[in-house]
Amino acid sequence: MKRGSKEVKRSLKLSAVALGAALLVPGLATAAQADTRDCPEVEFCLFYNSNQQGSHMVVQDSTPDLAGYTFTSPGNGRGQRVKNNAASAVSNVCVTVTVFYNSNYSGPSDMFNYRNAKNLVNTYNENASVKFARDC
Repeated sequence: MKRGSKEVKRSLKLSAVALGAALLVPGLATAAQADTRDCPEVEFCLFYNSNQQGSHMVVQDSTPDLAGYTFTSPGNGRGQRVKNNAASAVSNVCVTVTVFYNSNYSGPSDMFNYRNAKNLVNTYNENASVKFARDC
């Protein structure tokens, strides 16, 4: 009977471990979803932080002056103005998108092609306008 008791205890321990792991997986998925505040499909987004982190703003069309726009998604930088505060971007649009240092599409720039995500280099925290090249 003792041997059977040990097997039952071992089985219960393994079941508890498996249950704990099963409960942990949905928690990880939720955390991963919260961290992937990715740019929606067919959109271009500017992010407050490097490496597409923090709050972001969806840019849907050429914008000659980012003054008046704010980062709107959850995350670090939410509510901050976009002009001269973006550190990275992601492009899910099928056209070339250029982020410019100055308003009205002038000065140094960073270009993004379809499915391109990177930190801003020439316009890091010095971004004032965004231009979409042309339709697909």
